[in-house]
Amino acid sequence: MVIRRSDEALLACSSGHAGVAERAALQALISAVRRDAPSVDVRDTPVEIMSHDETYPPVRVAVPLTLVPHSEVAMALEVARSHDPDLVVAPALGPDWTLAELAVQRLIEAGARKDDTIVLGVSGSENDGAISGYSRMARLVSAVWGGPVHVGSIGGKDTPLSDAVDIARAYGRRVVVASYVLTPGRDADQLRQSGADLVTAPVLDGGIPDRRVVDLVLTRFHQALGLGVPAL
Repeated sequence: MVIRRSDEALLACSSGHAGVAERAALQALISAVRRDAPSVDVRDTPVEIMSHDETYPPVRVAVPLTLVPHSEVAMALEVARSHDPDLVVAPALGPDWTLAELAVQRLIEAGARKDDTIVLGVSGSENDGAISGYSRMARLVSAVWGGPVHVGSIGGKDTPLSDAVDIARAYGRRVVVASYVLTPGRDADQLRQSGADLVTAPVLDGGIPDRRVVDLVLTRFHQALGLGVPAL
């Protein structure tokens, strides 16, 4: 059992520009983290207000609530760390085997079949590091699913989701989009409107957060503090 110190805080970091549904899902996740780790000072921290705040404990670990490295939230945290060298920035939640297992569970629950074309639906990015993160996540989902998984991007410079759906249609197959967006909101809505036969729910589907996602947030916190939690 790890004894938490009173001078440590987990800053759960996301964008302050989130919409109502997105913010509600994020707050549900943060509340679940608080319940599972009552001795940890967990704070809902929009990156837009990150600053050296005297009310923060001396040890501050910022956990970006994002699915790939080099996202806008992760990049904002790097800027914050340049102004506050004591700020510890944890890795993004994904890509990760835990999220791949959850994605495949959602595919099965949605009724996906082995002869379907599976497309990992992502928000997209112009950043090569973020694009690499999406590609790695597709490989992890493919390994768990046991078949090819393609990437379809809502925006950015990766393969557009509409193209990924059209290519699959050319082979006469059903198209199933495995949503790789964190919350309900604009991006999740665009995935549902992609024309795919099936679209799974986002990682946080608006209900009680999956326990594995809660554990992943705490794992990133522990890893950043060097507590020997193995990488997943």
